[in-house]
Amino acid sequence: MRISADHLLSFGDAPSNLPVRDELSQRAYRRCLAAAQSETLALLAAAQVRPARLLTLPMQRLPSVLRLPDFVFRRVAGAMLAIDPLARTSMWEDLEAGRPTEIDYLNGEVVRLAASLYRSAPVNQRLVELIHAGEQSRRSWSGAELLAEIRLVI
Repeated sequence: MRISADHLLSFGDAPSNLPVRDELSQRAYRRCLAAAQSETLALLAAAQVRPARLLTLPMQRLPSVLRLPDFVFRRVAGAMLAIDPLARTSMWEDLEAGRPTEIDYLNGEVVRLAASLYRSAPVNQRLVELIHAGEQSRRSWSGAELLAEIRLVI
């Protein structure tokens, strides 16, 4: 079982059909990402795995920053928004091309880690299910819709 930093930043723009920067600009999407990250970080701690430091901010603090209101997030984490306004993830590219995504190797790996620890990962499991549904239907979710789906399992 291999968990990398990608697992903490996974699913990206795939469910929204928006560029990454636009998605990060909306609190509802960030709250979904924060929920998946919090769950992943708790599992990594239980497995005694320390995540790599990708940002100046420790990974354990990233979910809290992502949950901030939009105007505060822009001030605190403006560097996260300083990306190409058209940037997309490979998962989005896969969905657009009608190919299977890497969701099983990202969020699915988190679900498998949880099972190995006799725990659950309901947020990551739901994201896997939603992305698989998107592979079949090419459906996208608004931030509010995706957050509602996440809230059903937490």
